[in-house]
Amino acid sequence: MIRPDDLWEALDALALEQGLTPSGLARAAGLDPTTFNPSRRISPHGDMRWMALPTLLRALDVLKISPADFIRRLEGEGRGQGIGAARRIRGLPLSRLRGSGLFDSTGRPNGVLWEDVTLPCAVTGDAYAVRVDTDGMEPLLREGSSLVLMPDMPPRRSDRVLLWRSGMEPVLGILVDNPLEAGAQRKAGVPESGQVDPVGGTGGGALPSSRWAVQPFTASAALLEGGAACAADEDEMHAASYFVTKDALVPVPEGKAGVWLHRVVMGTF
Repeated sequence: MIRPDDLWEALDALALEQGLTPSGLARAAGLDPTTFNPSRRISPHGDMRWMALPTLLRALDVLKISPADFIRRLEGEGRGQGIGAARRIRGLPLSRLRGSGLFDSTGRPNGVLWEDVTLPCAVTGDAYAVRVDTDGMEPLLREGSSLVLMPDMPPRRSDRVLLWRSGMEPVLGILVDNPLEAGAQRKAGVPESGQVDPVGGTGGGALPSSRWAVQPFTASAALLEGGAACAADEDEMHAASYFVTKDALVPVPEGKAGVWLHRVVMGTF
């Protein structure tokens, strides 16, 4: 028997596969950005709501999934990977995300140091979670927040990312152009695709330094427009503005072993 929460989980998983948050999916479907927010899935009596059929059809049209294929997913086909199995993923506190052996040669979580984390929604692939156990990034990221990262999803300019370098402090922040290198690399003929390799490599012929940098989330660097409160989801963080000097940017090494750049796709703030 299909339940309302099965429907919501299936839609979340399909959206995540395409890099969309609930509010991002709603916008793409021409709906109110809060249509798919978790708070709107619960009735006044505390029960999970059924999604309206016209709303579901508009979302499936954006996701390029036919209603028949969606029903097959709801009925259990392919649940060995994805919707049902991926609610428990690997995770670690941010303060413990600095040791060696945490990722394999492809940048996916590996080893026995990881903990099992249960999420309130479905995710797919080799996603992992990072719990923010410091107040040093407030108000952008509150202590106790959890972030979900996808190693297989290439980061793009302005994405929230985690820069991991073996033996060094991990860096959470926004992916930006490296102002010291962008001009030189444009002259060298490097295309501006707006997308980088998820492991930070250039795939042969690596340049000595990167045209990308991470603008860290820090309390001293953040100023939310209009004094707004911390963003409620990934898309709403686009409303934040940052005052950061060039010295505060962390360059992303290219073509260097033990360096991974992973995209943040979801968060509980």
